[in-house]
Amino acid sequence: MQSTHWQRARQLTQIASVILFFTLALLTYRGFESIIPLDLYFRVNPLVMLSALIAMRAFVATMLVAIIALALGFVFGRAWCGWLCPLGAILDWTLPKTWKVSTLRAFQVSPSIKYILLSAIFFAALMGNLTFLIFDPITILNRTFSGAILPALNALILGAEKYLIALPPFEWLEQNWRGTILPAQQTVYDLGIFIAIFFVVIVALNWIAPRFWCRYLCALGAVYALQAKISWLRPRAVSDCEHCASCMKVCPMNAITVTKKGFTVDPAECVICFDCVPACPTSTIAITFGGSRATNVAAFDLSRRHFITGAAVSVTSVALFQAAPSAKRDDPFLVRPPGARENHFLEKCIRCAECVKVCPTGGLQPSLLQAGLEGFWTPVLVSRFGYCDYSCNACGQICPTGAIPPLALDEKRARVIGIAYIDENRCLPWASYTRCVVCEEMCPVPEKAIRLDDVDVIAPDGKRAHLQRPRVIHDLCIGCGICEYQCPLAGPAAIRVHAPTQLPPRA
Repeated sequence: MQSTHWQRARQLTQIASVILFFTLALLTYRGFESIIPLDLYFRVNPLVMLSALIAMRAFVATMLVAIIALALGFVFGRAWCGWLCPLGAILDWTLPKTWKVSTLRAFQVSPSIKYILLSAIFFAALMGNLTFLIFDPITILNRTFSGAILPALNALILGAEKYLIALPPFEWLEQNWRGTILPAQQTVYDLGIFIAIFFVVIVALNWIAPRFWCRYLCALGAVYALQAKISWLRPRAVSDCEHCASCMKVCPMNAITVTKKGFTVDPAECVICFDCVPACPTSTIAITFGGSRATNVAAFDLSRRHFITGAAVSVTSVALFQAAPSAKRDDPFLVRPPGARENHFLEKCIRCAECVKVCPTGGLQPSLLQAGLEGFWTPVLVSRFGYCDYSCNACGQICPTGAIPPLALDEKRARVIGIAYIDENRCLPWASYTRCVVCEEMCPVPEKAIRLDDVDVIAPDGKRAHLQRPRVIHDLCIGCGICEYQCPLAGPAAIRVHAPTQLPPRA
């Protein structure tokens, strides 16, 4: 097979991988079933597997495939980055039409930064913290899809339908997609714009240097780069090099250096893209599992200093996390998914946003500072945006690390995630002498955690009124938040769910 065929095969593989990633993401979003695990890309992610293993001191059975992926790294090097990584494929497709290798070489940034970040991730995990996994490429792409792309797409469709609903395409969309692929109502995310900006910056860095993220910052790429140093598959010289530097000029990762003195390859930076092979006019370079000629390998750029720097970053960061106010007292509205709070949640959550994506009401949101920087981008229930559906346990079923335990529906319904409290200064029957029974009607607990007390009162205008005033039975409330979500008041609801102080499972 000719090298151009390998390039075509790589392009097709990248397309298939991106389609598969977003298909699985969409199926997860709407709760569909699939013969392929919906969290497949997390299961094959060695960075996530190793970090979770270190932080939890236990192996996650669903990530067994990641061990195979890790082993394949010793054979194929960084082929994952060049062939299968969906974020890497998107970065390839968004490269400027014309770029010069001189631009990349003039940009003096050490590729060792990714090793420092990798070291920081592992040392922080050793201290039970997975905050730095926000930089994992799969979690980045997953968060972007769930928190920015799909909500924005739905908003655009809803906006267009106001004027074009009579047209057949939009009518077909409403009949076939609404409630299945598209949500019945617009989902909103507090951090959607920041998630989108974060992703746009990664793509925009391509204009500074091709695959800037992959070369300098990707911690998952660093895992494979370490293996690529001794991998079997790599660029090799199969004949005498004429030092024309044609291969060097097309390499997007700056993995090849050609001078008058010699030909050098850095396998840690090679993503097996095959662009160098057809560029060579004398067919000197080939990507093979072995060769008769020795090829100079670039000096290993990972040193003890990088590990020490990564350790210092992680230790300092975790220490600052623990010195933040959130470490002493939780935010009163820090409501976690069912079973998460008592499950060493921060030691297991990888910030992947799978639970946020699958939540049918949009109540689970990526947090900002509610849990401090230690809990940055971990899920929190914001009941004013959506509630914990009484008939849903999807978040626990999709969580790839078990940070949200996979509770059976009956068990999930018994878990207390918060307690509702009524603000009598805002509640309509209490403060305005107006009839309202919404919170009691919406309460899904069979015994009703909200009761109505019949009272006769004298209103400010001197008239007598018979009202039903709500009262929360705290021993029955599970904190699902539907009462807060449905409260008809503008702004903060008159009934709000607070984080519980104790979490005994309800029998």
